[in-house]
Amino acid sequence: MRHRIAGNRINMPEPKRRAAFRNLIDGLITHEHVTTTTARAKAVQGEAEGLIATAIRGHNNAWAHLTAVVEDEYLAEQVLAVARKGSFRVNDEIPALDELNAQRERAHKLPLSEEGRARKLRRIEAMQKEMLDLIRDRDEAQRALDAAREAMAIELHARRTILRHLPRELAVRKIFEQLVPKYNGRNGGYTRVTKIGRRLGDAAEIARLELV
Repeated sequence: MRHRIAGNRINMPEPKRRAAFRNLIDGLITHEHVTTTTARAKAVQGEAEGLIATAIRGHNNAWAHLTAVVEDEYLAEQVLAVARKGSFRVNDEIPALDELNAQRERAHKLPLSEEGRARKLRRIEAMQKEMLDLIRDRDEAQRALDAAREAMAIELHARRTILRHLPRELAVRKIFEQLVPKYNGRNGGYTRVTKIGRRLGDAAEIARLELV
């Protein structure tokens, strides 16, 4: 009887089993299919689908948070693109060089030259202008910018949650950039297991686990 045992143990010690599952899921996401034993394919199928569902849920929650403030979806996409360019506020002003370097020293950052301050000023002014071209009212523009950053934080939490289960950030990026748009609106069933025969030697049943 299997009391208090979650999932298929695959007759492996925990560290080895966890590493095998992580690599299988990483291969599935990266190559969109893996070939392994039927037992292992079925053991990782639920976890792989759970990670995709987590990404979809994180993306949708972030988008809902942003569109609650910026109702126009096209404008919301543009605001989010500006927010991703860097950290700034609509009414930010760059202080004089001495004051700026004092702030950077308190933050344990290297000091800037006058040229470095000028580059920073031009960059922030360009982002401010881009934001105000989208939303002319400064208060509304700042609220939209804050909502976009909060939405980014919501999605980042989902990314970090998934990264704890995968060995490479590349797979996490592919989930959000390719699989979330592909499967958004689909209620599960992101993978399938197809039996393809038996392995020579030990006659273990072999299956192909792939994204649908």
